[in-house]
Amino acid sequence: MLFDQQIGNLSGSALRVYLKIIRNVLGWRDEQGKVKNRDWISHSQFEKTGLSNRSVTNGIQELLDKNLIQVTDHTGNSLQDPVRRKTAKRVYYSPVLENAEKTAFYNAKTKENDCNSYGLQKKFNTKAYTATYEQKGKLTDRQRYEQIKLQQQRKQLQRDSWNY
Repeated sequence: MLFDQQIGNLSGSALRVYLKIIRNVLGWRDEQGKVKNRDWISHSQFEKTGLSNRSVTNGIQELLDKNLIQVTDHTGNSLQDPVRRKTAKRVYYSPVLENAEKTAFYNAKTKENDCNSYGLQKKFNTKAYTATYEQKGKLTDRQRYEQIKLQQQRKQLQRDSWNY
């Protein structure tokens, strides 16, 4: 919907805020391959997109007015009002997507819908690949993936331990 109907009508700050929300929500998958429904994003994270504090606030309000995002607190209460957003301890953002269950973002990549579903066989010698990387002292993709996954789990545990 955004790219078909709204992109020409959005300000630059609203577009940057929207892309940040899309990246934080749809850009990550859990262990089961599912994407998040929403994500806690601080104002300072939005400012890393090169926007000022006021531009971030204006961009968020513009997206809310056009019903492109939803903003809630940790219990799921709506934070449409800027004053309520300012006083909330954590603000969660989610894009409003039509037919979300039909989009590629929400379809987890599983072995069933991978190469095998197209009748293709994976022709890749993993033993040779692993041996080559071990000789060079590099990590395989799988090892790096596990390393990143552990780092993300540690970060999430740290965030969860913070008081609300």
